[in-house]
Amino acid sequence: MTTTAGRFDLTSWDEEVFDDAEGAKLVRVRNTKAFEGGLSGTSAAEILQALAQDGSAAYVGIERVTAAIDRRKGTFVLRHSAVGGADGGGDFRVDVVPGSGTGELAGLRGELAIVRADDGEHTYTLEYELG
Repeated sequence: MTTTAGRFDLTSWDEEVFDDAEGAKLVRVRNTKAFEGGLSGTSAAEILQALAQDGSAAYVGIERVTAAIDRRKGTFVLRHSAVGGADGGGDFRVDVVPGSGTGELAGLRGELAIVRADDGEHTYTLEYELG
């Protein structure tokens, strides 16, 4: 596996509550990002969130990335999956969808780790293979 890292900005965030029943609010989010560093480009995502009244939450999402990874250009799709308790514990995964790579990124496999700092800055580490 090769590792590359950098940062990204959320360039848009549009959310819509589609179910606000007791227990958890369900929200649809559309967002875009601009990536810098080893992954350089843009993306667009569709996310579904469940926000529980006790502070617990979960989300799933699909994100198409148009970018260069270490100067190789193409597109690929990421799958997001996360669940977290009100106490802060939980699980978070962002994986490259197998077979979704195009151009010089055909055959891309890997996992993206995201860290959000207290000041709101987002950084990422991408572990990947091309083949």
